[in-house]
Amino acid sequence: MKGENSLKISVCCTVKNEEASIKEFLESMLNQSRLPDEIIIVDGGSKDRTVNIIQAYQKCYSGLIRLILAPGANIAKGRNIGIKEAKYDYIASADAGTEYDRNWLRNLSEKFEKEPDADIVSGFFKAKTENLYEECVGMLLYPNPDIMKWDKFLPSARSVAFKKKVWKDLGGYAEWLPRGIGEDSHFFLRALNKGYKFAHAKNAVCYWRPRSNLIKLFKQYFLYSRSAVVGGFSKTFLFQAYGNNPVFFTFKNFVRYLQERKILHLVLSILILTTVISAKISGTIIGMMQKAIFAYKLEGVEK
Repeated sequence: MKGENSLKISVCCTVKNEEASIKEFLESMLNQSRLPDEIIIVDGGSKDRTVNIIQAYQKCYSGLIRLILAPGANIAKGRNIGIKEAKYDYIASADAGTEYDRNWLRNLSEKFEKEPDADIVSGFFKAKTENLYEECVGMLLYPNPDIMKWDKFLPSARSVAFKKKVWKDLGGYAEWLPRGIGEDSHFFLRALNKGYKFAHAKNAVCYWRPRSNLIKLFKQYFLYSRSAVVGGFSKTFLFQAYGNNPVFFTFKNFVRYLQERKILHLVLSILILTTVISAKISGTIIGMMQKAIFAYKLEGVEK
């Protein structure tokens, strides 16, 4: 029961146009074996039925679910608004469009109870796949707990908990990043550099479906790469994905596909890899151009 929890946690989530997934997200949170002490959802200006669906749930769970309307807020600003309004000193960050294991929040909170000096507890996420293409994306681009270096793993905002004081000390998520994208990598890299203690709850798992086609996958990695350059963490994003060099992941999977004679897997993986490399290169170039323009404008203002 909620009243039995000695450690109070606010679950914060930012949404926009998530009518297809918001019900599943809310049910996932409400069916946690350890209920959140509050669920804060910030809507960045949905044009579909997202807000209506959340409001319908609020009528049944008025003391638990809080909805904040923030039209025009990017994902970083939405996270900052939600955390600022949170009642409790521990924040669990989650995303709509993600399926959460029933013990996700319990495993995050128990890690804090076992390691009270930890500032940030990273959960984990896996690919939720429905076809061969998505299976290949998951194998190539999602973290592999068997070969990754946990001490260099930067948490994802879809599966992490942290003390609110960390957020205050770091000045929140970087709202100035393009569209606010890459805000979690930027945030946790700053936390790592400032010496905050990270712990890992490897059993706090959620499932996130890959982008459904190569065009959407290109856009995803283009935007990530652009923000990584503008935010100054491109080296980490490009060469230390999930605590290891992505080339290592790719080579390992290619060898396995050849050994198992999975030719279709190999062909799809080559297409996926080509798409991601092209997206990273073009995103990096555009990011460098934007960064140069920002610097030029700043120089002009200072003069």
